[in-house]
Amino acid sequence: MCIGGSPSIPAPPPPPPPPPAAPTKANPLVKRARGQELKRARGLAGDRSTILTSPQGLLMPETTGKTLLGGR
Repeated sequence: MCIGGSPSIPAPPPPPPPPPAAPTKANPLVKRARGQELKRARGLAGDRSTILTSPQGLLMPETTGKTLLGGR
């Protein structure tokens, strides 16, 4: 309980400065970064579509006898 009046309230802090403007798609830096990212993605996609082989060529699993499900 306050005796002698109401307590003094400090002033609120100043608001933060506004954020910088977001870059647009027309910005040359954005275009260059997007081009580099697309080029990198195309390079990675090429590696995933490559069939890997051993020195003996493409190895196929041997299918001798019955399989667990009773196939050939």
